[in-house]
Formats: sequence, C-alpha cells, structure tokens
Amino acid sequence: MKPQIPRPGQPPAQGVEALLEAGAARQRQGDLGGAMETLYEATQRFPNDWRPYLRLGGLMAVRHDWQAAASCFSIAAQLNPGQPDLHVNHATALRESGQLDEAISAFERALALNAAHGMAFLGLGLTYRLLGAADAALVAFGCADDALPGDARPLLERIRTLIDAGRTNDAWLSLQDLAVRFPDSPDLHTQRGLLLKEIGRADAAFAAFNAAIAIDPRHVDALNNRGNLLLLNHRFSDALSDFDRVLAIAPGLDWLPGTRQYTAMHLFDWSGFETQMDALVADVERGRRVMQPLVLQTLRDDPAAQQAAARVWMDSLGARDALEPLPSRQTAKLKLAYVSKDFKSHPVSYLIAEVIELHDRERFEVIAINLGAAKDDPMQHRLRAAFDAFLDVEHLRDDQIVALCRSLEIDVAIDLTGFTQGARSGLFAARLAPIQLLYLGTLGTSGSTVYDYLVVDDTLVTAESRPFLDEHLLSLPWYQANDRQRPRPSTGLARADVGLPAEAFVFCCFNNPCKILPDQFSRWAEILRAAPHSVLWVLEEDAKAAANLRAHAESHGIAASRIVFSPRCSREQYLERLSLADLFLDTLPYNAGTTASDALWMGLPVLTLPGRSIAARVAASVLTALGVDALIARDAGDYAAKAIAMATDAALHHRIRRDVAEAVATGRLFDAPAFTRHLEAGLQLAHRRRLDGLTDTDLRVR
Repeated sequence: MKPQIPRPGQPPAQGVEALLEAGAARQRQGDLGGAMETLYEATQRFPNDWRPYLRLGGLMAVRHDWQAAASCFSIAAQLNPGQPDLHVNHATALRESGQLDEAISAFERALALNAAHGMAFLGLGLTYRLLGAADAALVAFGCADDALPGDARPLLERIRTLIDAGRTNDAWLSLQDLAVRFPDSPDLHTQRGLLLKEIGRADAAFAAFNAAIAIDPRHVDALNNRGNLLLLNHRFSDALSDFDRVLAIAPGLDWLPGTRQYTAMHLFDWSGFETQMDALVADVERGRRVMQPLVLQTLRDDPAAQQAAARVWMDSLGARDALEPLPSRQTAKLKLAYVSKDFKSHPVSYLIAEVIELHDRERFEVIAINLGAAKDDPMQHRLRAAFDAFLDVEHLRDDQIVALCRSLEIDVAIDLTGFTQGARSGLFAARLAPIQLLYLGTLGTSGSTVYDYLVVDDTLVTAESRPFLDEHLLSLPWYQANDRQRPRPSTGLARADVGLPAEAFVFCCFNNPCKILPDQFSRWAEILRAAPHSVLWVLEEDAKAAANLRAHAESHGIAASRIVFSPRCSREQYLERLSLADLFLDTLPYNAGTTASDALWMGLPVLTLPGRSIAARVAASVLTALGVDALIARDAGDYAAKAIAMATDAALHHRIRRDVAEAVATGRLFDAPAFTRHLEAGLQLAHRRRLDGLTDTDLRVR
C-alpha cells in the first residue's frame, strides 16, 4: 500500500470527514487493518486532501513500517507545505527508516517555517547524534530546550549525548540542572538516577532514586533500579527489601523473580529454595523472562534449562541471530580483537594477561576493544603495554564499534565478557569479525548463533551436555588460561591475625557466597561433624548473611563458632589468606574458576564434585590440567569421604599438598606459553577452514 502523489485538476475533497471519522472509529476499536483500508480509500477518493495521508502515515508508524509512513507524510507535506508539523512527521519517519540526510533536510524545512519549533530541533538533534555529529546534536538539543522549557526530553537527550561523547563532567552539570528544573517528577528522578549510575556516580544515583521513591513510594522503576544498584554495591539486605516491594506491586516485571532469588542467596536466605527454583526453571522453559542466564547457571545444574535461559535473554536483546559471517581474508598475520569490559584488576584479566603478552607477533596482531572505563589500574597498565593497540570505546555506540572493527579488518573477535556485567551482545550479533568466539566470561552457551565457536576442553563438555550448546566447539587440550606472573604474597600473616584457630583443620571456600546452596552446605555440615577439630572459612559480605549461615550451621548440629568469616580484601591479601587454609571445598553447580587456580597457585588443594553443565565442571577441568585427579570426586559421598579423610589423616593431607605443589611447578595448567600456542593453533585452524570454504564444525587442538 503506497499512495501516489495526486494529479492536479482532481475534484475537491467532499465527504472526506466521514471517511476520516470511520477510520478513527475502527482504530478506537483496535481494528488497525480496517482503519488503514478506510484511510487508503480516502486517499484514493480525495487525493488532494492532506489529512488522510497524515492519518495513514500515523498508522504506518504505529506498525513501524517507516518507509510507508515516510511516503504518506511526504505527500501530506507536499499538499500542505506551509504546515511545519507535517515536515516534522516526514523527517521522523525518514530518520527511523535510516534516511538520515533526507531527515535533516525535512527538519530544516520545518524550521524554515517556524524557527522556534521545539520538536523539529529535538528531532534534528536525534538525527545528528545518529550520524555521529555530537556537537551539532548538542546545539540542536539546546535550541529545543529553549523552545520547550517545560519538557525534559531535550535536556535528557543532551545528557545522553554528552555521556556518549565521554563528556561526563558536562553531563554531571546537566544532570544537576535536571534535578533543579524538574523536582517533582519521579519518572525524571529515575531517569536521572540511571544516567548517574552510567557515569559512575553511585551515591548521586541512590539519591535520585530515593527522591523518586519519596514522591511515589510505589514507583516500580525507581524501586527496581535502586534495588539493582544496591545489589551491585553488595548491600544485599536492602536490595532484597526493594525487590520484595517491587514483587508486591509488579510481580510480572521482567527478570525480577530471578534477581530476587539471586539476592536472597547472597544472604543465605534459603526459605523455599527448591520450590521457587522449580517454578522459575519451568517459567524459563516456557520462554518467560524470569531469570537471567548467569543466575540460572549459579543456582541449577541443568544444561537444557541453561540453554533455554540464554535463548530467552538473547531474544530479549534482539541478538539471538547474527548476521551472515563476513568473508575471511587471506593474510599472513591474523588480527585478533579481545573484547571486554574487564581489562582491569578483574578475574578474567588475571587469567588472560600473560597470553596477550605471549602471542606470536610474527603471526598475530592483537588488539583490545575496551568496553570499560580507562583506569589508573595496575592490571590495565600492564594490558595497555601488552596489546598492539588498546582502543577505549566505552563511549561509542554499538554501530560505531562495529564499524571500527570492520575498518580495522579484524579476523577473529573473542568475547571475554559474555553475560557478565557490562556485556554488549549486540556487537557480536552485528558481526565484528568473520570469526567470533566466546571464552572465559560465560561458562556456557550464548543460546544463539552470535558466536561461531565456544572455547572448551574435553572435561567441560560431555556427550550429555553437547546438544545444549548452540555454538560449534573449539576444544583445546585444557580450557583455562593462566598467568605465571600472579603474586605469591608472604608477609608473615598468621591464622590468629584473621580469626582462625591455630591448630584446627581449616576448610575454606572463597567462592562468591551466592554459590553456596542448601544441599552444598548440608554436605559441608556432614564433613564438619566427622572432623570435629575443623572449621569452615567463608567470605562475609553482609552481617545478616553471616547470622543466617551461623543459624544454618546450628540447625545441622554445628557450633556457630566453627563458621569463620573473612571480609573481602585486596588481591594480595586474599591470595595470602588462601595459604593459611588446609583444603578448599568447591561449590556445585557453579564451581570455582579463577579462584580454583588461585588456590592451587598458593599450594592449597581444591576438592570438587563435577556436575553436568560447563559451570559445574570447570574446577574438574582445572584439576585435570594440573594432573591431580585425586581431588575430583566421583559423587557426593566420595566428595565427603575425601574431605573427611584429608582432615583426619595428616599424612594423606601432606601427600596431597605435596602433589599439588609439584604439579603447579611442573604441570601444564600454568604453562602459559603452551596454552597460547594451542589457542593460536585453534584460531588459525578456524580461519583456514573459512578460507577453504569448509562449513564450520567442532574443532579439536591436540
């Protein structure tokens, strides 16, 4: 349905009002198809009347058929060229259909008719921003703000543009102006809080969300966003309170039930855990947006459910299906792009840093695409020196980053972020490179065709779990990269300095507390009962959490004093504390990853029980690479028996510690040069197959 420009000399409009009213009536009844038919009839019978074209264009816009909307609005504007609103409508449809230069011309026609048309300036600013012309966009938003002093949108868009341009100080000033000019709007306080959070002003963001809630105590967005910010800042009790308030008001809010469950786990609030998880998993399998994939990985060892959660998440982002692969190019030196928000003091960087340094520069050019902030951080300084190019792109839009990577002719892009905080999956859906891999950031499938390969090893993926991984596999001899330059601090720290009894056998778990599930703790309680001279040493994040875990211990017949808590501390302090423990007890279904190799590096044995999913097998992968299979349990009974044996047989424990120390020195887990060569061989194999026109398939490097 594409209206034609009317021919001159046709009869004047007569009876058009009846058709317009009939179209409006059908629209009110929800019959958009009927309304469009009626309005199309009006354009054919009364082609010189601009109103049917305007109404029809509006319906096309409702359906997001922007090309057809632009055609209708264009005719309306030609029939009534002195009406600036018609040119604004035309320009908006042109912008939404991607015709940016034409949209600018149409907005300028509106402004030629009315130099103070606020919506024309606002639309012009949005269009300039899409073109990457930030300065022009800011001028337009300033004019829109002058013309629309009671409308917050120009100022909000100005702030968004300043943030995108990396001008956070200017954005901060404009955010303060927003609070002064619009003090009574909870919606605007909430928007202000989100923008403040984005530029790293957490305290100011809290204040903005609090202001919104003070005005409207049932404001769902403000409560939910405050809860998420509290969660990010490890204020779990307060976060749980906010999420419970939101659930009472809007129980169907996307992702809220899973986030609430995840927060409760940080507090060791296990009330109704299995029943709630069964219901959440059932909802995930129905395609409902109740639980983010990383949360499900943490709380349920179910490869099929994890795949379903990943698919639901990627669908919600519109990123489930990637564009067709870009053609690979013949080149003597592959360009690798590592993409991450975590090029800083972070577990992923602690693992990958030496690999970056060791890449063969005769065969590879290695580029960092830094989605995070530029930081005065020791690890980031090291990585900036290690990469051939370190590109800070946090302020760029996805399409700009994609264009940058394509202009650099990246051959292989490796996503180190996955589903973790700060992920930008849309980059990979839009194709940064001919070959795209997922590694380290997410221990499982993306649930999409976005990545060509998932990096694994033979321990991580079983025949049972393989059908639930949507990517091809690049299987290396072992999975986890490691850095031989990680420190081994030794300041003389003693057990008494950290609240540990000097003579006790110290079981330790410095995994994220939310990984400790009720069944896991019951297994640990069994171990503690059988080894009465032992204690359990875990992280403390929240006073209420500590009280809850001590109460759980007492309910299992374990004295609360046998649960010892360690606060979060610096990396060097954390590593030295690991050396004070006797045995690291791993969690299921989400294992220790970087923490496992940290413990082993410090000479601390790690006991694990492998599950079914990748996240539940990563510690077994680490131990297999180390060559200490004796620390991999066959089942829950064997896990408990091994822990009890080491706690009650000093000679056995001494022998295991000796084996770990020897394996760290001589085994392959910490052989960074060998790991790097294996990874390079896999990347070159994938690239060569593309050049040879072969279909992607699972690949193994040996």
